[in-house]
Amino acid sequence: MIIKVIWWSIKIISICLLVALISSQEGNTEIIWIGWKMEIPTSILVGGLIILILIVLWIYNLWKILLELPSRIFRLLRENRQKSGYNALAYGLVASSAGDVESAQKFAAQAKRLLDNKDLTEMLSAHAAHLSGDKNAAYKYFNSLADRKNTKFHGQLGLMRLAIESNDHEEALNRARVASSIQPRNPKLNSMLVIMEAKQNNYEKSIEALQKARRIGSIDETRAQQLGASLHTKIGFIKLEENQLNEAEKSFSLAIREKTDFIPAIIALSKIFISKDNDRKALSLLSKTWKIQPHPEISKTLKLIWKNERSSSNIANLIKLTDENASAQARYIIADEAISAGLTGEAKDQLNKVLTKEYNTTYHQLKSRLADKSDDKSKSNEELEKALNANPSQRWGCESCGTTSDIWKIRCDSCDKIGTLDWN
Repeated sequence: MIIKVIWWSIKIISICLLVALISSQEGNTEIIWIGWKMEIPTSILVGGLIILILIVLWIYNLWKILLELPSRIFRLLRENRQKSGYNALAYGLVASSAGDVESAQKFAAQAKRLLDNKDLTEMLSAHAAHLSGDKNAAYKYFNSLADRKNTKFHGQLGLMRLAIESNDHEEALNRARVASSIQPRNPKLNSMLVIMEAKQNNYEKSIEALQKARRIGSIDETRAQQLGASLHTKIGFIKLEENQLNEAEKSFSLAIREKTDFIPAIIALSKIFISKDNDRKALSLLSKTWKIQPHPEISKTLKLIWKNERSSSNIANLIKLTDENASAQARYIIADEAISAGLTGEAKDQLNKVLTKEYNTTYHQLKSRLADKSDDKSKSNEELEKALNANPSQRWGCESCGTTSDIWKIRCDSCDKIGTLDWN
């Protein structure tokens, strides 16, 4: 505004200077036209022409303003309408995020009426309908979004969520696959796809999705290793049921490559080695695992290799495999075997090596059994009471919800999470 004022001031001053300069000059101008003769001072003529030109320009500008006035008014109204529409859109998104159903619906209707932007208004309308529980309307809006290029990805995501809420997991998976093909490097979607494929028993595809998720960094590596070991192990068990030993062996090997102490895969792979008369390989694998993650199934599988008729020989072999600083779990397994074999002295010796801080339910249960062997009912009952309040024994437990299981499963029966059961 100030620049315009300065500019017009310069122009007016320039004209005044020009008129003053011309008026100071002497001389007349003679005009002869169709018999008419006119003589006028040159300064007045030039000044009059300049004034005439300015009047013509002023009239032209005024006419131009009058002609453009309707379009300016229309543009101003359109800008105000658009501003109000985008404000309604913004308020609607905030209301939707806050869970305010009524406000979200109201602002969605306003935005749809004021804005000529179908992508944005339908997206807000879809979220508002979804939030209000109107699944039919939400489906219609999300379906419309899925049909357009710019909003196809979010439309498919919306349809996926609606399918999940309707427990149509197959439809949800199909929508997730389509969305993933549109945005292959979307982190959240890739990590979801790993689980969704596994829940539909598509374990091979789940592994493909897992590797993809790893490449783009959308899943923590520790979690990825647990998932990878679980998925490969499950595939291995399926191959065993189909009597495809070689394929099962490959799957269990891949599981152990993911997690070197994954007990289900180690036990299954060892039994495959034993079935192929490769006891040396099975013994090497089981011995290595026993040192880092002792488990009752390992001791049972080792007996298949040793083929000893005497329990004392198996116990002696287990003791040889056990390091002096071995965990309490190894001591408990050996003590259990020793009590069952009547070797109470060995059992006591093993339990005496357990540190006080490692006492758990299993420790007191074994102490109770030893007391029973000595007919000390009072001591046995005392240890059983301690077992009730002691730390829980090692077991298969879900890292997500804490539910325990007698056997390993790829899916938790309680929270339905995939690859969360671990021996701890």
